[in-house]
Amino acid sequence: MLPGPDPARITAAQLHRATPVGDFSVAQLAHTLKTTTAHVIYLLAEHPVDWSPPQFRRTQQTARRIKQWRTWYEHDHLSLQDIADREGTTLATVRLALLKNDVQLRPAGFYPGRPRRK
Repeated sequence: MLPGPDPARITAAQLHRATPVGDFSVAQLAHTLKTTTAHVIYLLAEHPVDWSPPQFRRTQQTARRIKQWRTWYEHDHLSLQDIADREGTTLATVRLALLKNDVQLRPAGFYPGRPRRK
């Protein structure tokens, strides 16, 4: 048992939200969470934090989502912009991710099953 308040009252989500990106100290995090440094060290061991820079985390998220994006694009016929809006990302991110994963992009404005404009 660690001295101080019960570390179980701090959830993994609270810990991750309180952990700043970049340099910080365990003491600073303990102060933010209103607990002891021993608790913070214990909590970080129990619920590891992704210390990657934000850009790398976004890249990882894109890699995890590409299968879904491909399904939406190829089978559900969503546009690149619809996918970007749904995912809260940019059109360029979706476009590049699909291209890098060998998805054949449709001409702009073309949707299967919809007659072409003349």
